[in-house]
Amino acid sequence: MFDFNKLGDLSKMASQAKEIQQSQEKVQKEQIDILHKISNQMDEVINLLKSK
Repeated sequence: MFDFNKLGDLSKMASQAKEIQQSQEKVQKEQIDILHKISNQMDEVINLLKSK
């Protein structure tokens, strides 16, 4: 049978898991933004080198 005394603990764990997931998603978005910037800069360098 399900132990309803543990329901509060499960709810707290679910909340913590959601916070961790949101934090990881934020870090991943920041990493993607940085990679986009690097990619754009590399494109600029390539275009400069091609024009020489």
